[in-house]
Parts: sequence; structure tokens; C-alpha cells
Amino acid sequence: MSPSPEPVMVWHTVVPQAWIDYNGHLTEGFYGVAFGEATDELLVHLGFGQEYRDRCGTFYTVETHIRFLREVRQGSTIATKSRVLGVDNKRLHLHHDLLVDEDPVPVATQEVMLLHVSQPADGGPPRTSLMHEPILGQSHTIAEAHATVASPDHVGRGIQNLR
Repeated sequence: MSPSPEPVMVWHTVVPQAWIDYNGHLTEGFYGVAFGEATDELLVHLGFGQEYRDRCGTFYTVETHIRFLREVRQGSTIATKSRVLGVDNKRLHLHHDLLVDEDPVPVATQEVMLLHVSQPADGGPPRTSLMHEPILGQSHTIAEAHATVASPDHVGRGIQNLR
């Protein structure tokens, strides 16, 4: 059975009052929290857990780009549709659409690059390291399926220079 080209949906929550700002909608930083939780759940879906962390390492977010498209109110149910855009031996390139109350139009998007790292036994600083199974294989399999659908047109673009 081949994997689906459809985005992976593994994370959702109801927006709590603590995430709402003085304008009455989701505050900027909590979009990042939501996307961070979505990334963590996607990693779990790929086989990431305590045993993997103890044996192989972990992931650090090294770059992210969030687009804020529409407001989100308290009590809304939010969920992400996630795609694996690319993978190599040390990096995962992901994309999330943040959806509200089953509306298919995203209220925000995040493009994120994760780097696989491990902690040296001597207690030195974390170092980049190779991903291991099952995450490496699962990531490649899903990325290949997701590559059959065009990436969103904003992927790979940063903030436009005003000059």
C-alpha cells in the first residue's frame, strides 16, 4: 500500500483563553506554539519518541517562516494539515496549514526546517547527526508521496524586502 499524497492530520486543539491577546484573537506567539505542537505530533507520527531520543538524538528547529492570514478567536477548534516537503540524512523540511473549525482555507501557514542533533557522551554541545530508522525511512516515504502534489507557491520565499 503506497502512502497518500494527502497532508497528514495529527494535531488539533481548542484555542484557550490564555492564547488570546488584547485584540480578542490568537496572539502572535501562540501561532508558533500551535505549529510547534503540530511539528511534535508529526514527529511522533514518523516514529519519534523517548526511545528514539535516548538512542539516536532529537530535532532542533533552525528556521521557520509563519504567515498570518486570518484572525483566530477563543474557543475555535484549530488543526493542522502537514506535509513533508523534503528530507535528507540530517534535515526535515515541513509545511503546516493551520485550519479553523474545519474550514479548508488556512488561517496561517508555517514552513519549518528541522535539524537532527545528538548530545555527545562527553557532555559537549549538541552536534548535527544522521537520522535513524524509523524516522528516516518514514520521512522519505511521506515526502515522496507529498511530492506528487505541487508545493504551495509561498514555500521557499521569505519576507519581501521593502527597498
